[in-house]
Amino acid sequence: MHFALSEDQLLLQRTADELGAQLFSGSSIRDALAGGGTLRAQAWKTLVELDLVGLLVPEDHGGTGGSVVDACIVAEVLGRYIAPVPYVGTAIAAAALLRFAGGQERALEHLCAGDAYSVVLGARLEEPDTEASVAFDWIIGARGIALSPDGMARVHELSGMVPFADVDPLHPLCRVRPVPAAAAASEGSRRARAAAWVGAAAFSTGLADGALRQAVDYARQREQYGRPIGSFQAIQHLCADMLVRVESSRSITYGASWAVEYAPIEEVERLASAAKFYAGTAAIEVCEAGVQVLGGIGVTREHDAHLRLRSAHLFQAAFGNADAPLLALAGRALDTV
Repeated sequence: MHFALSEDQLLLQRTADELGAQLFSGSSIRDALAGGGTLRAQAWKTLVELDLVGLLVPEDHGGTGGSVVDACIVAEVLGRYIAPVPYVGTAIAAAALLRFAGGQERALEHLCAGDAYSVVLGARLEEPDTEASVAFDWIIGARGIALSPDGMARVHELSGMVPFADVDPLHPLCRVRPVPAAAAASEGSRRARAAAWVGAAAFSTGLADGALRQAVDYARQREQYGRPIGSFQAIQHLCADMLVRVESSRSITYGASWAVEYAPIEEVERLASAAKFYAGTAAIEVCEAGVQVLGGIGVTREHDAHLRLRSAHLFQAAFGNADAPLLALAGRALDTV
């Protein structure tokens, strides 16, 4: 089957990229760490005004009625710029829970209006099966979303907040008073979980793509022995391997994002688990290789390479680490034997 983005999706991609370049270029990301959340609030407001936050929300609830592919397009671009906004947590994972699993539909309208909702996960960022206690992609004032024991998505007023320090300052985690939760069991909740997996995969793909572009640009400019370091085979091979990982992540992620809405649930979970595993692992490897190409400057706190790598580790761990989706599939396969 031939897969390509439509004209509207290419326009969405260009729009998101122009927005990312405007808001997150230069030193803005590092400045955001000391800005008290100003950039985060400004960027989120802009995403809301452009109707990018409500892409997964049906039109009768104030959204644009877009697809999971549309949301992943935006997530990838935001990952490329390490955007400090809770897009995956709110616009994809929370919206998918409310849309596919059902629940408090008014929350979808509030989400489109700009209210932030943090998906509440287990203590190790895994899918909770009895209670959830860590708000992912948290911002001050966010309410929590979790799959309740009755199989519906529920909104919770979070309390007892204790932010985690130094995990990923651009995408904070916050320990909260535990709320009731359950693992995905119905088809709707399983599709919502798959949407969260591919959303994290799309953001991870963007992180890797940004690391690749940064490494290539640096290799063209940095000189050693009177020549750009990009002319050396060792650097070329590193960048070529990075490119293969990025393009493979992109292919599997968009294939899985399309399947979330249109394929049988068993196929959805197979593809989404592969996307989560591959893109999450690839992002860490590509970001590490990017630091290697950058050399000494890449390991300084003044450079944003360490922020990109930290985000890659966080999004690999979110919604279950790299092994969790594969273990879920393995368990289901063994149950049928």
